[in-house]
Amino acid sequence: MPRDHLLRRALELSVLSIILSGIVGVVAVVAGLASGRLSLLGFGFDASIDAVASVVLVWRFRIERAHPHRAERAEQVAEIVVSAVLLVLAAYLAVGAVQALASGSNPAATDIGLGISGISVLALPPLSIAKRRVAAALDSGALRADSILTGIAALLALISLLALALTEALGIAGADAIGGLIVAAVLAREGISAFRA
Repeated sequence: MPRDHLLRRALELSVLSIILSGIVGVVAVVAGLASGRLSLLGFGFDASIDAVASVVLVWRFRIERAHPHRAERAEQVAEIVVSAVLLVLAAYLAVGAVQALASGSNPAATDIGLGISGISVLALPPLSIAKRRVAAALDSGALRADSILTGIAALLALISLLALALTEALGIAGADAIGGLIVAAVLAREGISAFRA
């Protein structure tokens, strides 16, 4: 596949990610703040950050299309930004999860949180896979890191649903916070490995 076609596809996926992740992210953050559900809040922040990272990628791929000689530098900047975002989100989730475990908080469920998590579990994995494929074809570490953000958002949505089920059905306190800690560890590993690459 010609590189110009791949760049156009990367731009399309990044714009789609801005729209989809932006909407579900804002809704999930509002629902997470209202309910106190850490995993829903983490998912919302991740999705919102994914939308912002996709804005950086639109800039990066437009530069390559217009000025191919500047593509390598744009790729480096975009990869650093996305990797830093992964690490910041990991730290935020880890601190929030530890605080939730220490306080023994038991967040409430909301219909909006359930709905947005369900939609995200269905919609975000195909977007993540498509980004990863185009990233491999373009050899773009920045787009690969962004595909991880999208995949993590889907995972967080699933963890939010599972944590709610464990809390509501089985009365397992702390399931939401433990899910947040697991995702924080994955984010930290991916963020660090991107900086080492």
